[in-house]
Amino acid sequence: MKTETSAQREKRLRRENRQRERLLKEQNKKEGKYYIFYLVFVLTIIYVVDEIASNMNSTMQPYMVFDLFKVPGANTQSEEFTSTLSFLGMLSLGTNAVLMLLTPFYKALADKFGRKVFLFLNTTLMGVGLAVCMIAPHWAIYILGIMIVQFVQTNDMQIMYIMETAPAKHRAKICNLTKAIALVSVSLVGVLHKALYNPENLSSWRYVFAVPAALGIIIGLSCLFTVRETPVFIKGRLEYLNMTDEERAAKAEAEKKSGESAEGGVPAALKYIFRTPQMRWLAIAGLIFTIATGITGYYSSILEASKDAGVLTGTDVSDFLIIYPFINGVFTFICGVLSDAIGRKKGTILFSIVACVGVLMFVFGSRFGWPFWIIALGYGMFIGTLWSVTDTICLVMPAESTPTKMRASVMGTMSLLLAVGMVISTVLFIVGLNFISSSQIGMFGFAISVPAMLISCIFMLKVRETKGTDLTSIE
Repeated sequence: MKTETSAQREKRLRRENRQRERLLKEQNKKEGKYYIFYLVFVLTIIYVVDEIASNMNSTMQPYMVFDLFKVPGANTQSEEFTSTLSFLGMLSLGTNAVLMLLTPFYKALADKFGRKVFLFLNTTLMGVGLAVCMIAPHWAIYILGIMIVQFVQTNDMQIMYIMETAPAKHRAKICNLTKAIALVSVSLVGVLHKALYNPENLSSWRYVFAVPAALGIIIGLSCLFTVRETPVFIKGRLEYLNMTDEERAAKAEAEKKSGESAEGGVPAALKYIFRTPQMRWLAIAGLIFTIATGITGYYSSILEASKDAGVLTGTDVSDFLIIYPFINGVFTFICGVLSDAIGRKKGTILFSIVACVGVLMFVFGSRFGWPFWIIALGYGMFIGTLWSVTDTICLVMPAESTPTKMRASVMGTMSLLLAVGMVISTVLFIVGLNFISSSQIGMFGFAISVPAMLISCIFMLKVRETKGTDLTSIE
């Protein structure tokens, strides 16, 4: 433990006593008969906001570019549009680097202060970020809004709530069921796009942001007053708070050998990840797999380029945006059921192969003008399995391999590694856009994503199964 003056020690003890009293009060509070159903409902709505927020930028990207960057003729085939995509890629590289450094430190605070306050902050700030995008008078303000959304989005506190609340045997099913519902709700973006966006009014893309922005702010504020702290966090934190300083010092000394920390933290999480074979292989597999995610940021531009080339119609694009979220939701739910049935390890390998087939259908379908429903089916298959595998490798399996006192820190640090993979993918696209036109983005993305997913499967063979792990017994 760090050296303290008597005044600092007294201040810390008062702070810890207040937290102990609050947690004991929370622990002794009688839980309503139907609270678990209410909690799942709230977490599902939060998931809805999260998924809609994560899709808004990529879906509305070409329309925002047309408006804020004044692309001549609002044409994706123009040199100005391609150069703008390259510029935005370079910009996102810089912003992602900043967020990548801050995210694990921010998320690690949940190991000390609890999950509830960050569930509130993350959800509310998602709504605020979307509102900033909606009113942005300049592209720099729009990027600021996207940064706010991306910063809180990577924390996935709703996943941790499910992980620490749901029964072990149903953990993945509940997690993926709530996510599946949220993914289906992304069709709302397509509906709003079809209803509110008018190509004759380039600024009409802003209206699409209004509903999810309001939903995020409202549900974020409501969960502050209606959602309880997770029982797993309460138990683990009280155990720590009830220790004397001498007991903490002795325990901290013993844990140095394993790279753990009584209160988590990024340095301890990094030691735990790279000193533990299970976490080390998960980190490598996750880093490689997330390189495949880059193409998801360009899917709307790929469709618009196919429309401008005369391969798809405007109606095809609008219907695609409404249909693919349903396919995404179905495959996400299937991934959850199979993950609980056959295990996380076998599931990730199977789903990675399905993702390869899906991205093939999407890219080649867009390129050669296949029926829009086949293209939507392919993209829904691809992202449904892509993000399910990402969640499993970077969140679910790490959570099922880490002690409670370090879980948020490790998951936050794994999010950092996930961001590294995304940065690598972004760099590849930035370089590629200097040599290819917007009409070739799909094929370029296909050439990156498929090898990344297949190579990740090889490293997953070295990981042990975590299905059914008792989270309170991990040491």
